[in-house]
Amino acid sequence: MDPMDNELKKELARGPFSQNGFNDNLRKRIEERIDNHVAVRRPRRWSAWSAGVSAVLASALIFLFVTDSRPLPLMQQEAAEKPEMQQQPSAAAPAPHGPDWEASVRSALLIGLRSDAPAAENPQAPSTYRTVLIAPDRNRLQKTAEGEGILMPYKLDFWKIGNERKTTGSQETYTLTAQLASAKPKTSGSADRGKPAQTVVRAEKLMFAGNRYVAVAQTTAGKSGAAPSPAQQDYVWVKELEQIAPDRRAPAPLSEPHVTLSSVFAATAVPVLKELKPAPPVGSGHAEPAAADLSGESWTIARKQGKWTAQLASYDGPANGAAEGTAYRLREVPLALPQSVVSHDELAVPWRDIVRVQPGAVDAFSSPNRDMVAVVTEQNIIIYPYADQWIPIPLMTLPLQPKESVVMIQWAMGSYVELWKRQVKAYLQPQ
Repeated sequence: MDPMDNELKKELARGPFSQNGFNDNLRKRIEERIDNHVAVRRPRRWSAWSAGVSAVLASALIFLFVTDSRPLPLMQQEAAEKPEMQQQPSAAAPAPHGPDWEASVRSALLIGLRSDAPAAENPQAPSTYRTVLIAPDRNRLQKTAEGEGILMPYKLDFWKIGNERKTTGSQETYTLTAQLASAKPKTSGSADRGKPAQTVVRAEKLMFAGNRYVAVAQTTAGKSGAAPSPAQQDYVWVKELEQIAPDRRAPAPLSEPHVTLSSVFAATAVPVLKELKPAPPVGSGHAEPAAADLSGESWTIARKQGKWTAQLASYDGPANGAAEGTAYRLREVPLALPQSVVSHDELAVPWRDIVRVQPGAVDAFSSPNRDMVAVVTEQNIIIYPYADQWIPIPLMTLPLQPKESVVMIQWAMGSYVELWKRQVKAYLQPQ
C-alpha cells in the first residue's frame, strides 16, 4: 500500500477535526494523491502515437503549401482540366456549385453589345446593338432583361442609343442618335443586313458608351459595287451623350460638336500630344493641315485586356491604301482615363490568371463590390463569383452572337439593383 494512503487513513481515524472541515494540510495531501492517481492511469502510449501522427500531418501540410502557393480554386480548376489524373465521376453526380457564392452576389451588370456584319457578306451593312441586364434574382444570378439598342444610364435617367436610318433618293444613311428612354422611340437598334437597295453614304458605329461620353466611328461616302461614289472618309470622335441627340447632328461629321483629348485630360495631355504629334483630319479647320494637332481633336476609347484605353487618331495616310480618301491610324495614349469618362475600370484578377484558367479570354471585368468577375471569349461572357479571391466556377454564361463585342459596362449596387431591374426591363421590354 502506498505510504501516502496509510497517512491519510490515520488522519481520518483520529476523530472529529478541530476545524470546520478539512484542515489545509490534509486537503493539500488529498489533492496531490488524486493528481498522482490520474497521472498513473493516463494512456501514455496513445499520446506518443498521436504526437507522431500529428508531426507527419504537419510536415505534409507544410510541404503542400510550400510547393504550391496558388489559390485553392485555381488548383481545383486545373485539376478539373486533367481528367486522366482522376476517376471519372458518376453520371448522376451533380455539377460543382457554390450556392453561398452565388447568394453573395449583390451587384447588377448592364452590358452593351455591338454586332458587326462580316465584311465579306456586306461591308455596308450597319452594326446592330443589344443591352443585357444580369442581376441577382431570388438568390440566383441570371439575365433579367434584354432588348435592342444601347440603354445607357446618364445622370438620373436612362437614354437609348440606336441607328437612325434616313433615305434620300438613291442614298441612305445610318446615324447613331440618343434620346431619353422614356420618350417615344425614334431610333431602331435593328437593321436589315441584306444587300441595301441604295448606296450607303454615311454609317456610324458605337465604340464606347460610358456614364457621360460615347465614342463613335464614322465612314462617309463609301463605294457600293461598281457604282462610282465620292472617296471614303473615316473618322473617330468622342462626344458627350447629348451631342448625338437628333437635333444636334450635322450633315458633315467635321462640323459636329465633339470632345477633344485635351479637354478631358487637361494639362496632362500636353506632353503626350507634343510627343505623338498627330496629323489632324483634312478639312477640320486647322490652318496648316500638315501641322500637328495639339488639341487631340480625333480620338476614341477601346477595350484592351480588361481596361478601357484612350487611342489617338493621326490622319497621315489614304483610306484603305487608295489614292484618295482619308484614313487614320490609332496610337495608344499612355494616360489612365479619368472617372468622368469611366466610373469603374478596375480588374480584381490579374490578366495572367484569367488567361491561365480561360485561354480563349479576350476581355474581362469585375464589379466595384468585388463579388463577381466576367470573362469574355469569342463565343460567351462567363460570370464567376469573387469572394476575397476569384472562384473559377461559372455561375452563368451569356452566349454572344458572331462578331459581337462589348461597348458598355455599367454597374448598379445597393438599392439601385432593384431599381435598375424594374426600369431596364420596362425600357428594353415594353409591354
